[in-house]
Amino acid sequence: MSLTPLFTLSPDESGIVKTIQTDNASPAQQQTIKRLMDLGLIENTKVICVGVSAFGSPRAFLIRGAVLALRKEEASLILVEKIKDKSVL
Repeated sequence: MSLTPLFTLSPDESGIVKTIQTDNASPAQQQTIKRLMDLGLIENTKVICVGVSAFGSPRAFLIRGAVLALRKEEASLILVEKIKDKSVL
């Protein structure tokens, strides 16, 4: 099983959240991650990259039926296992 940061997903690529790294996160990032977890971004959640901004950050992800834009700093703390299935949640 190879884990990659969520931020590395390209549009139309999918992944399953395997871990969220909070050890090296700043207090502000920890608050953001807690809020994302409250919104349902937890382990074993399927995510799909649905868009990338012109400058590469933020990126938009479909998570449990909602589209969330995440900056590189936060999305890099979330590790996913890429999957080939492109079906919508």
